Amino acid sequence: MLKAIIQIIITIVLGYLAQLYFPFWAMALAAAIAALFFNYKYNLTSFAAGFLAAFLLWAAYAYTLDSENAGLLTAQLGELFKVEGSYLAYASGLVGGLLGGFGALTGSLLRRLVG
Repeated sequence: MLKAIIQIIITIVLGYLAQLYFPFWAMALAAAIAALFFNYKYNLTSFAAGFLAAFLLWAAYAYTLDSENAGLLTAQLGELFKVEGSYLAYASGLVGGLLGGFGALTGSLLRRLVG
């Protein structure tokens, strides 16, 4: 459990730093690099840690951006997609979570393949 929490923290830090300079797919690379350092019995644990880290990072970032402009953009996008604007932060978190989860799974499987 402690290893998973440490992996989540490392993934969030690496993902945040990577996305300052690189495109969205840098989150998958950050999760894969973080997963290389942890050896779990089941690969699903690495996927879950990467998913949770990326979900938290992307949802928090989307919420921060939404708060800075008083929700104007998400309200307009919500009207366009016929959903409430606050759900768009969760959708962004879900996309980021899947990206981070599969990146971490790739890193975990690469560790087993090489090591």
